[in-house]
Amino acid sequence: MKKLFFTFSALVFFYSLPAQTVRQLRQSIELKMPKGKGDNGGTVAINLKNRFYYATIAGNKTYSIAYFNAVGEMVSPPDLALLADIRGMWYSPALKTMQANAFGSIGWVSYVLDESGVPYDVKPFLTGQLQPFPNSVGQYNQRENLVHFLKGATVVAYDATSGKELKEKTVLLKAGYTKKIPPPAGLLIDSAKVLPQYNSTTVLYTGISNAEFGLLNVQTNEIELYSKADGLMTQKLKLPADARPNDKLNFSFCNNVYFIYDVTKRAWIGYR
Repeated sequence: MKKLFFTFSALVFFYSLPAQTVRQLRQSIELKMPKGKGDNGGTVAINLKNRFYYATIAGNKTYSIAYFNAVGEMVSPPDLALLADIRGMWYSPALKTMQANAFGSIGWVSYVLDESGVPYDVKPFLTGQLQPFPNSVGQYNQRENLVHFLKGATVVAYDATSGKELKEKTVLLKAGYTKKIPPPAGLLIDSAKVLPQYNSTTVLYTGISNAEFGLLNVQTNEIELYSKADGLMTQKLKLPADARPNDKLNFSFCNNVYFIYDVTKRAWIGYR
């Protein structure tokens, strides 16, 4: 009788579990980087002027930057250098060029591009460590003209024009929790503590309503999307089994494509 009761109870518990929608991602594009030094992908950004994907290798100003057309063909010269030790990159509608946040206290820079889109110089835009950590990767929010960074369990926002941190725009991400599985009452979340099973340098800004921010869960091989309204998870995106998620850098989003850098292929792999 006890065994029957346990079985019945287990079945009731199983069927009463809240369903979490998980969507399987599939590869849609590959951005093969030129041969060179560096083992970590920095970022991928779309240039809204020429519609090319600009992709980078992080770690040194001499490392590669390249740009690609819509089907992933490299159309830039094969020997372009970053010119600055950047981490995140975005297109500035106001300046009509690519901007980036650099390592540590170098600050933010603006690229000087020729008519073909080749970056041939960088200019200081804002100086100082306008980001939480030296390796923080910025993600641009065009809708609000903000640059978002991950700081432990929080998403912090900086004004893209002035570089001022806007504390009222900070969002605490309740990693792993949803409306159906909310955080336990009284749970204290250390907002500055690095989330151990997630990529610690990069948060995505998707622009998707109720799923604005994305974290890379390197243990489950999933991208989790969170609402900026309450910081709760609303979607899960399952990466293919052969994807190679990393706990820092090597993760990006633009043009509705989720990118993971594959060091063995020396390529940014895009998934939809």
